[in-house]
Amino acid sequence: MEQKPVLSLDVLLEVAYFAPRQTLSALMKTCRFLYHECAKTMLRRQVVIENVPDLTSFLAFLNAEDGSRCRYLEDLVLDLELVGPSLPKSTARTLADVLSQQSFPSLTSLQLHNAEQILRPHPMLPAGFASLSALTSLTVTSAGSKAISFLKGLRSDLRVVVLKYKPGFDQRPNAEESSHPLIALHNFRSTLETVEVHGYEAELRRGQFPGPFPRAQELILNSPDSPLIAPYVHAFPDLRNLSISTIYADSLTPDNIEFETDAMRAFRRENVAEQSEFGSWTKLETVTGTVPDIYLAGLRCPVEVLYLNASTWDPFTMVSSILRDASVTRLHLFVHTIEALEEDGLPMAFRRLSDSSLEAISLHLKLNAQLEWEEDLRTIVDHAALDDLVDSLASLPILKFQFALRCEESGCTGEPHSPRPPTSDMVCGAQELQDFDCEAFAERILSTVPAVEHVDVKFICSRKQRAVVHRNDDGRSR
Repeated sequence: MEQKPVLSLDVLLEVAYFAPRQTLSALMKTCRFLYHECAKTMLRRQVVIENVPDLTSFLAFLNAEDGSRCRYLEDLVLDLELVGPSLPKSTARTLADVLSQQSFPSLTSLQLHNAEQILRPHPMLPAGFASLSALTSLTVTSAGSKAISFLKGLRSDLRVVVLKYKPGFDQRPNAEESSHPLIALHNFRSTLETVEVHGYEAELRRGQFPGPFPRAQELILNSPDSPLIAPYVHAFPDLRNLSISTIYADSLTPDNIEFETDAMRAFRRENVAEQSEFGSWTKLETVTGTVPDIYLAGLRCPVEVLYLNASTWDPFTMVSSILRDASVTRLHLFVHTIEALEEDGLPMAFRRLSDSSLEAISLHLKLNAQLEWEEDLRTIVDHAALDDLVDSLASLPILKFQFALRCEESGCTGEPHSPRPPTSDMVCGAQELQDFDCEAFAERILSTVPAVEHVDVKFICSRKQRAVVHRNDDGRSR
């Protein structure tokens, strides 16, 4: 009788490493060895729990084999969709017991969503989660007082924290001490490297500022209101990467721009005053945000690379203020409006710069057909406007200039799936884009801006054009 080849357990275990969960569950039923080992493999992957029945089953799974499986859990996501107002009491008690009585030495990543709804009705849960000692990455959403209590009691050496506050959470002055993210995260000041905060609005008085977080490298501020950055400047002295997003991003319109600009100026004045008196960051490598976001931050510090997004109604006077106050080395400017090329757009912003530290500018102009075609598309390639833009760069010490213009294919060609039928201006403008001499434009920049050494021009419409020129000792080469 012919003997069939048999896979060794070691080979089966290697296969199991790449198998889906259903296959792992089936393998666990074949023998005692795979019963143990496939359970470990399942727990070394990210485990996502989205409802109470799955949580109940998962807790039973962890408690099997005298709870020995707990030591292999590495990455847990609790994103529970609760049918009632809170977690059932029996499930909450089992979860608290497992957290507090078992050991989780490999659990380095936890995402706890809807935290306040889960924690508030069950006093034993914050202490249970706080008993976790190996976490290095933590995400908490819908955070309120119970979530803050959990954070204050946690003794893990966190390196990455994402903290999203519950809408409507009490942030009045008398609640600041317990709710401000820098206070809530103070126990991790010696280990934190990345902090992401959403939705915190209340101020923190200078007398309440915590000690420095010496290893903090990245800060992401995402708030429905405008951030006051002084507490973060003080707490993160060696910050390298900063991203800011506020309610003003992409929200300015002709109807609200005057009122909102006044509000932004007030926040900016306060941020500038704090930095002028107490100092600002000195090691920022990247800063990212929209024009209003970075404007109201009032940065007065060196910035190696600035990624700046300008929307339709963002005032270009703000761009000028940003570049004047912050010492930017490389600028990546993403613009979504034709108005950028008008006299009071970018040409004005660049002309206002004096003693600039700019070494490189990458200007990306992206047009949305539905918004832009009512403007005559021919204005995009108006030589007077482009010459004015180039002339405004003449006094800057830039060594490298990149210019990319992109418009949607459907709008340029008037194809059937275009937002609306092409007009004569659209067709004429699209044709001028296709016929535009990128090479001559690049040469014009090279001859006008004395410091520039490298120019890269791209027009992307129904077809792509590109010209690259640079200066060397013998003249120019392409």
